[in-house]
Amino acid sequence: MELFFPVLLEEFVSFAFLEKVRRKFHFEKEQTAEVRKVAEEMLPLLQKEAFWVRASYMWEKCPYQAENAEAAHETTYEKVAMSLGKGIDFLQESYSEKGLLLQSYIVEVLAGELLMRGYDAYNRSIQAHTDRHVARYYFPGSEDAFPLEMLPELLRDLTQKITCNASFCMLPKKSVVFVSELTQDEAVHCQGICVGCGNAACPNRTDDGLPIRKEMTDLPLTYGYSRIFGSRT
Repeated sequence: MELFFPVLLEEFVSFAFLEKVRRKFHFEKEQTAEVRKVAEEMLPLLQKEAFWVRASYMWEKCPYQAENAEAAHETTYEKVAMSLGKGIDFLQESYSEKGLLLQSYIVEVLAGELLMRGYDAYNRSIQAHTDRHVARYYFPGSEDAFPLEMLPELLRDLTQKITCNASFCMLPKKSVVFVSELTQDEAVHCQGICVGCGNAACPNRTDDGLPIRKEMTDLPLTYGYSRIFGSRT
């Protein structure tokens, strides 16, 4: 287990990051100070509790196995969890209990954006420290081959700091779990789950709203967002 990506935490209260969040979520300029205040309250909790963890994953029934043995040898999988920690949940709940709904919402969007940046940081870490790079992500519940019911097993093998209940809701709430496909094939790169990914062959990519890979017609590009913000649809 490692602390959450330090470079992201260093930038968390920067003007550039907070201004991007303000514009993206349509906060008024007059609310800039409030956004910063909430971020500054979140930062010590993140520095203390936020983490990520990875482990190898044997997925013998992967429906997208490479067609030839040489390519299959170049492909491996690992399970990954990222969490911002329980302190962020408590902070958000305290805002809500006090009727500070704006501040509670600011926690939500700041946490979501930080986790989204975590995907890219994970990609960079894999490329920097291994001989492979990320080809794509698989999220629990995103497709028949990777059902939501596998979530408890993934968590059990990865960390005891994240749990899930019978409805597969994770605690801490600001947590994500996925399986990444790692490859040595330089023709296949996945830059993350964001719309800006330039890899036209990536199975996570959509073109005019339609997934390129036919097997994934029920998986919208923003599935990673839905996992971050707690939606199961």
